[in-house]
Amino acid sequence: MKLLRHLAPAALLILGTLLVAGCSGDDDNGGTVTPNSIITIVPGAFDDGMMAFSPPIDTVHVGNVVRMNNGDSIAHNIQADTGSFPVWGSLPQGTGANVTASAAGTFGYHCIVNGHTMSGTLVVLP
Repeated sequence: MKLLRHLAPAALLILGTLLVAGCSGDDDNGGTVTPNSIITIVPGAFDDGMMAFSPPIDTVHVGNVVRMNNGDSIAHNIQADTGSFPVWGSLPQGTGANVTASAAGTFGYHCIVNGHTMSGTLVVLP
């Protein structure tokens, strides 16, 4: 009985951790989701405008996962031009993050690091 009292909190902690991990989605830093499309920040990107992203304009469908990889030697912070999509957030050198396209439309994005002229477009079809 004493053993059960000691194991119960540990079992609840493990179960809670698994539930939270299972509900957290995969839009934060890659994980195991295979993206439908990959956009790469090219080396030396900070002053390349639309050419900072490869491809500079990407087309996907609603429900697709789009990965942004930072192939540059410095960190970038990729935010939506307007609204809240697409936002990949802060991407240190050599990292990436996923977003899931949840609505159709044409969405601009850019790097918000001071002095950067990087911009791109994501077209989401139904």
